[in-house]
Amino acid sequence: MRRVSVLFVPGSDPGKIERARRAGADTLVLDLEDAVPPAQKAEARACVVEALRAGGFEGSEPAVRINPPGTPFFEDDLAALAAADLGALMLPKAERPDDVREVGARLRADTRLLLLLESPRGVADALALGASPRADALCFGHADFSLQMGLAAADPSNDVVHHARCQVAIAAKANGLAPIDCVHLAVKDEAAFRADAALGLSLGYEGKLCIHPRQVEWVNEIYTPSAEQIEYARRVIEGWNAAQREGSGVCILDGKMVDAPLVTQQQRLLARVGRAEAGSAS
Repeated sequence: MRRVSVLFVPGSDPGKIERARRAGADTLVLDLEDAVPPAQKAEARACVVEALRAGGFEGSEPAVRINPPGTPFFEDDLAALAAADLGALMLPKAERPDDVREVGARLRADTRLLLLLESPRGVADALALGASPRADALCFGHADFSLQMGLAAADPSNDVVHHARCQVAIAAKANGLAPIDCVHLAVKDEAAFRADAALGLSLGYEGKLCIHPRQVEWVNEIYTPSAEQIEYARRVIEGWNAAQREGSGVCILDGKMVDAPLVTQQQRLLARVGRAEAGSAS
């Protein structure tokens, strides 16, 4: 499924949940973890269950980020959501395949599992975590990863954080899952967000976590191929098909050789277009 824009909204705020329903995000994550202080966890949990029961997500996939295993809130979150009608559950601080299997076994069969990798152990074991049968996507959480690494700054475009960002994308692709890129914390800096989202796209990511509704429009635009890209992809595939009919394994387009890997790349681009069109029509 298309999961380009993944928007977090505090699960404790019915007003923000109501506004977020109309933000146009592919996935709307009702957050029970970072956005909710400990004293409000039970209230937020009840609010989220009621929001899921009410429905009306305007074509967005309803999801919930629960509190991680080992916290006092994990069991109550999972018990409240085990039978809930939600599209996906996000497991934060995903580190152990056993935890992933336990959570998956307690969810409805049609609930997808989004694993948020945001620790050195989680990133180091990304390949094994992505192999979990119920996993549907791997998401990168650069802020918590940077904190646990003892870094002075959380910059996902440089140094070890960038390395981890690449590793999560590679592990997701190796397991046939969608990699979902990290948040961008400067919510008012459109230029910086666009640059960061474009970098994630160049690393193989298929979507991005968002922390403000305005970011949804930006990431949807960046991850949707341009008219020029679509036209080029179609020309590549047409030229390739003509060469195949003539018994040739390559063709020349605009003075450059076209081979099988380039054709596959352009086919994937057109598939992204199809998913975007299906998302906008739903």
